[in-house]
Amino acid sequence: MVNPKWKIVTLGYRNENVDGEEGTHPPIQGCTSTLIEVENRRIVVDPGLDSIQDYATTLFHQTGYNPDEIDTVFLTHFHANHRRSLHLFRKSVWLMSRSEIRWRQKHDETNEEERDVLARIVPAEEHALPGVELVPTPGHTHGSTSLLFETREGMIVAAGDAALTFEHFEDRHVSEHAEDIKEAKRSIDRIAKMADLVIPGHENYFVV
Repeated sequence: MVNPKWKIVTLGYRNENVDGEEGTHPPIQGCTSTLIEVENRRIVVDPGLDSIQDYATTLFHQTGYNPDEIDTVFLTHFHANHRRSLHLFRKSVWLMSRSEIRWRQKHDETNEEERDVLARIVPAEEHALPGVELVPTPGHTHGSTSLLFETREGMIVAAGDAALTFEHFEDRHVSEHAEDIKEAKRSIDRIAKMADLVIPGHENYFVV
């Protein structure tokens, strides 16, 4: 099998200090989104740009593909800023870990619109992705899951918010909103042991 190819579609960012006063406003953030190509599969990870049309335009400029040419979308977790452009991909299968689906379905704060989205998402464990391994990296959310795949650059982990940025990864620092802070730190350690390169949730990729 040919090694997967990958490309950043949108580059994430995170700014917790709005107007210079930390904690006064919620963080401004956009997530890093990635295209993984393996065999005949085109997998978009975390399509989270605020503007759906901007995401479609950026996807084409970065990869040459339109949303209808993407067969699979994988969500590392269910936070809204990682799936804002999900509805572009109506012809794609939507995947997320079974534990994240079940957790969100049971969560009291999950609204009716989100439940409709969850009903469309397929457990990733039931839908094999050739050349790509699911790696449970819980903590940021109950069912956060990363993707591991091997390329010429080595082993790559698309981590989502299991590793927010390089600084968070390096310092073993996790979001204060993590559902399980201790588990989130263990997940960073797990990623560090297996990855040569990490695609974080809110920054450009980095070498471990």
